[in-house]
Amino acid sequence: MITQPTVVFMGTYPPRECGIATFNQDLLNSSQKLLGKDVQCKVAAMNFSPLDKFIYPSEVKWEINQNAIAEYKNLAQIFNNDAGISGVMIQHEYGIYGGNDGEYILSFIEACEKPILITLHTVLPNPSDNMKSVTGRLINRANIIVVLTQSSKSLLETLYPKSKGKVYVISHGVHYAAFSTTKAAKQKLKLKSNLSIMSTFGLLSRGKGIEYVIQALPELVKRHPNILYLVLGQTHPVVQQNEGESYRKELVSLVAELQLENHVRFYNQYLTLKDLIQFLKATDIYISTSINVNQAVSGTLSYALGTGRAVVSTEFAQAKEIVNEDTGILVPIMDSDAYTKALNNLLSDKLELENKHKNAYMQTRSMLWSNVALQYSNLLKQNILPEINFTHLNNMTDGFGLFQFAKLDKPSKEYGYTLDDNARALVICSWMNTSLLNNLEIQMKKYLTFIKKCQSQDGSFINYLDYLHKKATPQNKSEDLDDSSSRAIWAVGEVMSNKNNSLVIRNMAKEIFIKALPLTPELRHVRSSAFIIKSFALVSTAYPKFRKELLIKIIDHADSLVTQYSKNSIKSWNWFADYLGYNNAVIPEALLIASKITGRKIYLEKGIAALTFLINKTFSSNRYIPIGHSYWYKNNQKRSNFDQQPEDPAAMILALSTAYKITHDDNYLNLMAISFSWFLGNNSLNLPLYNYQNGGCYDGIHPDRINLNQGAESLVSYLLSRIVVSELNLYNNSGLIGNENN
Repeated sequence: MITQPTVVFMGTYPPRECGIATFNQDLLNSSQKLLGKDVQCKVAAMNFSPLDKFIYPSEVKWEINQNAIAEYKNLAQIFNNDAGISGVMIQHEYGIYGGNDGEYILSFIEACEKPILITLHTVLPNPSDNMKSVTGRLINRANIIVVLTQSSKSLLETLYPKSKGKVYVISHGVHYAAFSTTKAAKQKLKLKSNLSIMSTFGLLSRGKGIEYVIQALPELVKRHPNILYLVLGQTHPVVQQNEGESYRKELVSLVAELQLENHVRFYNQYLTLKDLIQFLKATDIYISTSINVNQAVSGTLSYALGTGRAVVSTEFAQAKEIVNEDTGILVPIMDSDAYTKALNNLLSDKLELENKHKNAYMQTRSMLWSNVALQYSNLLKQNILPEINFTHLNNMTDGFGLFQFAKLDKPSKEYGYTLDDNARALVICSWMNTSLLNNLEIQMKKYLTFIKKCQSQDGSFINYLDYLHKKATPQNKSEDLDDSSSRAIWAVGEVMSNKNNSLVIRNMAKEIFIKALPLTPELRHVRSSAFIIKSFALVSTAYPKFRKELLIKIIDHADSLVTQYSKNSIKSWNWFADYLGYNNAVIPEALLIASKITGRKIYLEKGIAALTFLINKTFSSNRYIPIGHSYWYKNNQKRSNFDQQPEDPAAMILALSTAYKITHDDNYLNLMAISFSWFLGNNSLNLPLYNYQNGGCYDGIHPDRINLNQGAESLVSYLLSRIVVSELNLYNNSGLIGNENN
């Protein structure tokens, strides 16, 4: 029985009156529309205490007392035991989870084994020691972190360096409402059409700063006697519990003191979305009043702009990013005179005010909840590991070997086979042959036999064999075969060193290895040397009798790479040649391996420097952009971005894995996750390369499309990457790994 996938939305939820609750519901509703019937969206709702008796809608499946730490742990176990739960999206605010600075949520996330996406609604520049510790642990565990502004991202990455590579910016969502003038909405709300309506909405608390707007009105009324300021919303439930309606009463008293009763009106109620949109449509100027300069985001400001309303806002973080001269005016915090001036400027030019309404509407179309939900869905999807699926590998392999090319998902037999692809398929099978449950001996024997067929009596290799006669093709004479030969030597080295393989299989690989050994000094291309180093390091560890001889050869090849690095490195170009080509990352990876097995620090130093250079050239924020194959990227020239091919992220993932194992630097893990997400849609076209139906991988990315053919190189590149990501538990064993289809 196939369980329907479920995404859990965790946080507060209506009817609990809370901005996070509204955000959570809006995101869920939009996500459910996007995902349709294929995926369920369910809620784990946080209650303030056991006394809360909310009548929740049907999507709320779990209720948690936010102050009971045991309930967090129990929920994590429930999720771990539910194969249908694919991921958890947590809306985070420190005050809605129990314990000091909401630390009880850590009991859930550190026990939960599912992919976790956390939206941080608050990012503070000067957190307390405990708050910083809580936030750091949230960041360490989360697969993905979403913030709502670029300033929050920059701040987070500065305070918490381990967040780099995990943080994405997705704007606060807005609801769709057809653009309109204020006239019809004023009539519907029985507001006089000649009134200039200003409004502020949201749950009332002292941090709102509404008193500064009220203090700005007397001078404004002298110039614009037809203004009416609407203060929409009831007092925040927590504030009401602690101090009752004292803040509202102070505001009412201030209105009376300034004789503004005809110009200020309070609506002491929690507005439905329908009513809220109606009030915003009737608004000429929306006033965002926060007195917290560090406030990361205001949903009310987003909704106002999304309805197409000009705004006057204090200069808090989000406002400085989304309010510009085309949509409104920014004013200093707690500055009544600035409010007076800004509001007067807008009310004095009706044509300009109308233009700002239109601009606000147009500039927020990307913030529609449908678009926001799509971004969240894509992020979560890119962090849920597909199960390892050998269906396409089996379909591409006949009794002789793995076919080179495919037309869509069918092997193109007329192009025959290559040593390159069969060698990598052998590595995959050896890596997966970890127990009797994954017995791949028959498959490995097939690929080993193919490699043996490609090996000549003198130990050298050919790369291309035809389909009909299983013989060498003329292409072998027109191409350099060093890389394919060294890749075959790496593959047999992998098989020899894996003790889970049978002695028969290891001896088959050993025979090929020994026969090729005398020729390895001639394989001097930088990639060839890299594969030789990888192979010899494995074999020298597994076979002590070869160790001395192979260490000498490793040093010889590693020295050769260092020489090429020194020869070609100029100023900011730290590489082994004057260009970046394909499969680049295997070269610095080999130096790192050589440093570990020989103890020579120069290999580590040059390997890290070259890998860092390559990372800087191929990562942009949260995305991996491999060197395009249309032309190679030469020093001091423009780099090519297309065509992008799967062997490049695969090489990068293997290199980052090696770098992490040697340095234990978590940044390499973050970069690995980004690299692997290239296959799942985090790429230049935002389209997945992985074929979820058959386990195949599309052949690459063109500027305008995905290459829908699913050949051997893309397939083995994906599978190598997928296995390495699993090995490092990079995705926290999402529950979707297992039952490999052999």
